[in-house]
Amino acid sequence: MLEQYQDEQAQQKPQTDITSSNTVGSSEVNETEHHIDEIEQHYRICFPLDYLAFVRQSGDQAYQFREEGGQTDWEIHFSALDGQFIANNQAMVNDVNPDPQRIIPIAWSMSSGNNYLLDYRYNPAEPAVLLLEHEEAMVREDAEAEANSPEEAQQLLEGNVRKIADHFEAFMHLLKEQEAHSLSSEPQTESE
Repeated sequence: MLEQYQDEQAQQKPQTDITSSNTVGSSEVNETEHHIDEIEQHYRICFPLDYLAFVRQSGDQAYQFREEGGQTDWEIHFSALDGQFIANNQAMVNDVNPDPQRIIPIAWSMSSGNNYLLDYRYNPAEPAVLLLEHEEAMVREDAEAEANSPEEAQQLLEGNVRKIADHFEAFMHLLKEQEAHSLSSEPQTESE
């Protein structure tokens, strides 16, 4: 699936309807488009087209992400662009997110609890991808209690995230599709 998407991007086919596919009915397409519009209006952003196309094509596919010299996140799933997207982000990530209106969670790792986010603060046309490490994240209430000023609390929250890719396309190239047999709790070797 990842290779298929990369091939399509290489051919630079225009995508006029980013949510359509041959297996999706028109009412589902309209509903998905409606939810995307609602999400974009809520956050006052526009999702990158390569992100939307990737999510459409990936479906329920799980991915792996390995940083150079770092550990691997397994079972990364992209959030459904549905009526629960905003509520899920508010319930699950806002307390550790340094800027919940400009840093938008788009995926999470079932193995680590880490979140992957689009950062619209510096380049809204091509947001960077950030990693929020679940185990290391400080919640807002603790940051405010520990800090001597609101600015210091904000700096503590900024420590929850770090940039892992300059834009979504670069992040996409760091992902590896996870095989169905890889979903077990058994550790994998580099050859898998």
